[in-house]
Amino acid sequence: MNAPTGPSRTDRRLAPDLARGAMLLLIAMAYASVYAGGGFGTDVTAEALPDRVAAFVSTLVLDNRAFPMFAILFGYGMAWMVARRSARGTADTEVRRLLRRRGLFLLLFGFVHAVLVFPGEILASYGFAALVTGWLLLRPNRVVVRAAVVLAVFYALVVPAAMIMMSAGGGGGGEWGLPGYLTAADWVARLASAPFSPLFIAVAYPLLLLVVLGYLAGRAGLLDDPVAHRALLTRIAVGGVTVSLAGALPSALVAVGALDADGLTAGLFMGLQVLTGVCGGAGYAALFTLWSIRLDRTGGTLTRAVAAMGRRSLTFYLLNSVLVALVLHSDLVGMGTRVGGAGALVVAALVWCVSLVLAASLERAGRPGPMDALMRRLVHGGDPGRRESRSAA
Repeated sequence: MNAPTGPSRTDRRLAPDLARGAMLLLIAMAYASVYAGGGFGTDVTAEALPDRVAAFVSTLVLDNRAFPMFAILFGYGMAWMVARRSARGTADTEVRRLLRRRGLFLLLFGFVHAVLVFPGEILASYGFAALVTGWLLLRPNRVVVRAAVVLAVFYALVVPAAMIMMSAGGGGGGEWGLPGYLTAADWVARLASAPFSPLFIAVAYPLLLLVVLGYLAGRAGLLDDPVAHRALLTRIAVGGVTVSLAGALPSALVAVGALDADGLTAGLFMGLQVLTGVCGGAGYAALFTLWSIRLDRTGGTLTRAVAAMGRRSLTFYLLNSVLVALVLHSDLVGMGTRVGGAGALVVAALVWCVSLVLAASLERAGRPGPMDALMRRLVHGGDPGRRESRSAA
C-alpha cells in the first residue's frame, strides 16, 4: 500500500471510544426532539416555556452537531482500519473490497433502520459516504486535503440553497414526515423515502466533508495520542465550539421567536447553523478527547461504561433509536405528544442510561455488541484480523 495511513495502532485508546459513547447521548436527544415535534427548523413559539428552552438549547448545541461528530469519528475509524491493514501488508485490492463491503452493509443496515424505525437515520448515509470517498484512504494526504477543499466549497454553495428551499417549503427537522405504523400508506411512505434519504443527507448536509476530515484526523492519530496533540486539540475544541455556538445562535433565536426573520433570512440562518456544525462536530470530538486525558488516569465506573458503549457504537446507536421511537412515537407508547420537547430530551437521557448499564454488562462479560459483531462477520467473514476494525463503523 503506497498511501500514507498514519501511525500504526496496536491497541485501543480511550478517547475514540469515550467520544463515541458520549456522542450516542447527543444523537438520542436529537432524534427524541423530532418525535416531540421540535426538530431543527421547527417553529416552537407557541409551545410551553420548557419546550421553547429545550428547542433553543437543541438548536444551539445538538442539532447538526451530534451527527457531524459521528461522521468525523466514522471517518476516523475507517482510517484506523486501513492503517492496521497497511501495517499487516494487506494488498490494496483487499482493502478496497473491505471498504466497499462495509459501505454496502451500512447501506443495508440503514435501509432496514429507516423503514422500521427512523426515516432520518444516518447509517445508510455513512455507507454511501464510504462508497463515494473510501478510495481516498488509498491516496496520499495531499489528495485527501484537495478533496476536503473541493467538498468545502461545494457545501458552502449547496447547503444554504438547500436550507432556503426547506425554509420556504415550511420543512425543518421536525418535518421528516415521520410515518406511522398502522396503515398500508404508512409503510409505503417508509419504503419510498428510505432509498432517497442517504442521498439527501449527503448533499444537503456536509456529510462527505465530515467523513473526509475524519480520514485526515485518523491518519494524524489525533485521538490515539491526545497528550502529544494536546495543543492542537485545545485549539480545535475552543475554536470549533465557539464558531459552532455563534453560527447556531441566529437559528436558535428564530426558533423561539426572539428574532424575526422572513423565509429567505431564516433559510440563510439555517444554512449557517448547518455549516458551522462542521466546526461543532470537530470541536466536540476534540473536547471529549481532551477530557479523556484526565479520565485515562482517574476514570472510574462511569468512564468505563461510556467507553464500553462507544466500543459497541453500532449496537447502541440502533438500540437507543428503537427505544426512543418505542417510547415517543405517536403510534407506539406515544409519549412524544404528551411530554413535549423538554420531556423528550429527558426520555432520551434515560434511554441512554439504560444502554449504559447494558454496555457495562457486555464489557464485564467480554462480549461484543451483537450488531457490531454481525457487521464484522459480514464485512470480514472468517478473516482473523476482523477485530481490528472494531467500532470503525
